[in-house]
Amino acid sequence: MSRRRRVNPEKDNRDRWLITYSDLITLLMIFFVIMYAMSKIDQAKFLTLSKSLATAMHTQDQIPLKGLGSTSLVMPANPQDSGNKTGTGEANNATKQQNAEDQKMDLLYKQVSQFIQTHHLQGNVTLSEQARGVQITLRDMVLFDTGQATIKPNAQKLLAGLVPFFRSLDNPIVVEGYTDNQPISTPQYPTNWELSAARATGVVRFFVTQHIDPSRLTASGYGEYHPVAPNDTEAHRQLNRRVNIVILRDDLTAAQNTPESTAQVQNTPQ
Repeated sequence: MSRRRRVNPEKDNRDRWLITYSDLITLLMIFFVIMYAMSKIDQAKFLTLSKSLATAMHTQDQIPLKGLGSTSLVMPANPQDSGNKTGTGEANNATKQQNAEDQKMDLLYKQVSQFIQTHHLQGNVTLSEQARGVQITLRDMVLFDTGQATIKPNAQKLLAGLVPFFRSLDNPIVVEGYTDNQPISTPQYPTNWELSAARATGVVRFFVTQHIDPSRLTASGYGEYHPVAPNDTEAHRQLNRRVNIVILRDDLTAAQNTPESTAQVQNTPQ
């Protein structure tokens, strides 16, 4: 009679814990891989992961829990939602302010353009709408005698006609004086620097007498160093001898508040 070999059940099952252990290690590894990936969030990848998890766990966007109704433990993010409502709100406000400033500058440009045409000033006054604001350019012969900074009586009437437009808003105003490159040497104005600065200051003083808030006004003298044309002919030099009145935008940055360059193209009312 053959002997039946006895099987020791403890010997067969003693290593089964390794299976559970390996499963646990695998799950922990997957968990830490996911945590590491999520620690460096890429918005597009995160949305994809969220949607994939939601689809795998439930066909709808929400997961129903027994006795608790439905909850959105895993909810796909709205691809159109940036997740930064504060930043979006600030951007919207900035856009609204910019649009309002655009409309204000456009209205001012149209009003001054109509004034220039009505008074037939096209030959001596030009108008341009720039990134920094609305610029009114007057030739020096309209405002001053040669080598002088005293505003002519007729020029005072011209400037007074512009004052109501400046009063209709509260934007800063910069008055810029320019000359040609012909040297000047008088006891009152040793160089073109002094002459251009004196002319800009004279226009600012006139505006103050017309009850424009002095805190809105700035005078700058640039001498001969920002020409709009070569100083090779008398006609070109006349273009360079000018005074700019610039109504600045309220949303202007410091970098935008720069004088015109030789390459500037002006918009002259016809």
